[in-house]
Amino acid sequence: MTRAVASVLLVVVAACGPGRIVRHGVVNEDALAAVRRTLHTVRGLEFTGPVPVVALARDEVAQVVANEIDQSYRPGDLERASAVYARLGLLPAGTALRPALERLYSEEGAGFYDPRTKRLVLAKTALGLAGFRAALFTTLTGRDLVGEFLVAHELTHALQDQHYGLPVDPEPLTDGHGDRELARHALLEGDATLAGFASVLGRLDSDTIDVVERQLHRVPDELAGKYPDVPEVVRASLAFQYDAGTAFVGWALADGGWPAVDRVHRDPPQSTEQVLHPARYFGVRDTPVPVALGGTEALEAAGFTRVLEETVGELQIRVLARRVFPSDRALRVADGWGGDRLRALARGDDLVLVWMTAWDSPADATEFADAVPEMVPDAHVERRDTRVLVLAGDVAPFPVWARTTVSGP
Repeated sequence: MTRAVASVLLVVVAACGPGRIVRHGVVNEDALAAVRRTLHTVRGLEFTGPVPVVALARDEVAQVVANEIDQSYRPGDLERASAVYARLGLLPAGTALRPALERLYSEEGAGFYDPRTKRLVLAKTALGLAGFRAALFTTLTGRDLVGEFLVAHELTHALQDQHYGLPVDPEPLTDGHGDRELARHALLEGDATLAGFASVLGRLDSDTIDVVERQLHRVPDELAGKYPDVPEVVRASLAFQYDAGTAFVGWALADGGWPAVDRVHRDPPQSTEQVLHPARYFGVRDTPVPVALGGTEALEAAGFTRVLEETVGELQIRVLARRVFPSDRALRVADGWGGDRLRALARGDDLVLVWMTAWDSPADATEFADAVPEMVPDAHVERRDTRVLVLAGDVAPFPVWARTTVSGP
């Protein structure tokens, strides 16, 4: 991300400025105040309260990330989620999510706004990552472009929190809505990314947005090259927020400027599908089909316990399909998603998955149903019109169809 940002920013010719954001390990308050003023002007939102900024050493940032993970997931949640997603096929067997999350966010976390403490954290050494060209530009112009972008980006998150509220309490693992939450995070990151560029450049026209979006299209491949051992579902979720999120917010800007972005915050996207296909939000709204699972009562009476219930969504179905299919087929398998609900039940070492999916057409449902045996080995698959049921686990079939409610057409 930092290199992609630098490559865009270095095409700008700027006047002299107050210097580096972090100087000799200390926050430069003059530079910080200048960013605040410019961000307010270009983004059009008032700060309603102070946002303290601290510069931390890399090991201190890693500890903050670890603490954030502790507060974002309840005890045992990551271990249970790892087991479920491995059984589904989203993770390689034996993969632990926590080390992957800690590594990715610690190494990529040049700075972040913490909605719990209401402060902005910067890594003291991170702003030198853009290389000698950015350092030379800072020396010649007095402007720390990468640092300004980073701070403006994170201060935009502070503005979002002050005006729209950012969630801080983790959802129960047995009543999760991760696809919806991921869609909102894409809105937050897309807004902050474009606001960061607008703050540094002083303006943001369509040509500049196009350049930014082209650079961000490279993020998935860059993350894959840098972190080949981090599971794709983790990398893809992060890349989606910046890549697809920025393109999504770009639609809003083109539609009505920053006031249009504010309207989207008040009516955020409900699915990764809407972010991946902005016309399904800004044009004819494609609202997710609610799915209320039923039919697992006998399993629960036999000693199985619900350990996870979640919406998988189009993005993660893409990831699941890409593990076994070429990219173009993976996109086709996931496209046409209408809604879904996944429930996992455990009894000792036994794990059962119940996954009901809804699709836009019988053809979409058939394409997904035909792909499931390769994506989820040993699963029982049944299609009825635009619905596909996937059962995984060593149990006899049970009456999910009769007791599951799928709203919509």
